[in-house]
Amino acid sequence: MNAPLHLRAPAAAPRARRGATRSVEQRLRGFPGQRWLVPGLFMVLLAAVGEMGFTAFREVANVPIRHVSVNGDFRFIDRTRIEESMLPHLGTGYFMVDLAQIRNELQRLPLVHEVTVRRAWPDRLLVYINEQVPVLRFGEDGYLNPYAQVFRPDAPLPGLELPLVYGPPGSEKKLLSDFDHFTEILEPTGLRISSLVLDGKHACRITLSNGLEVLFGRRDVDRKLRLLSRLLQTQWAVQRESLARIDMRYSNGVAVALRGASPAAAPAPAVPAPPATVTAER
Repeated sequence: MNAPLHLRAPAAAPRARRGATRSVEQRLRGFPGQRWLVPGLFMVLLAAVGEMGFTAFREVANVPIRHVSVNGDFRFIDRTRIEESMLPHLGTGYFMVDLAQIRNELQRLPLVHEVTVRRAWPDRLLVYINEQVPVLRFGEDGYLNPYAQVFRPDAPLPGLELPLVYGPPGSEKKLLSDFDHFTEILEPTGLRISSLVLDGKHACRITLSNGLEVLFGRRDVDRKLRLLSRLLQTQWAVQRESLARIDMRYSNGVAVALRGASPAAAPAPAVPAPPATVTAER
């Protein structure tokens, strides 16, 4: 059987004699600097630790970058050119290397879309590059990526047969959107768009994969394009390879020109479609 637990309040501390308190105070007054000894020692210790930390940081910061790893799926980028652009940064201190500057330098290369740069202890830089992906040719020397951004490499990209689009500055997003939309409408015809051009007034003109040129103008392009798709599948299905040019800029009809017809023949005026007037190409 456990013994009962007895709790007692702690005994009161004996009262100090007045003479003893006065004696301690007299001793402290005899050594006035003693009360600052411990704080002073703490400050000295803190300063020493800070100096050691700063020295260690300086040594780490001065560890030179000795290796650069460049990664990414490259089809057109010259990896050697990327590595050459990184050479000036070798030997720079680990914490002194300017990652933003490296990123901006690489971003300016014509085939680079996005760049990520980070440090890897103890002496390495890791670079990851997203290459530009061309989806359409733009003008004579440019390309559009999937974000409707234009980029211009130093030379034409090999092994590509991309459709051509072109328009005034600021029309890149419309060109990309229109190309996708027009392609979907014309898909049942089996013909592809070879070029899509917007002039300065945003009048639209396309050329199809069989060489047929179609002028839509600025208004009702969607309606005209659907009419064209229907005609190429029905009334013009047999003779569509002989069509050279279709002018759909009229409000109530179309004008058509044939390939190989006598150039001296005069074109007929546009009439409502369907049916369309077939004329000789001038």
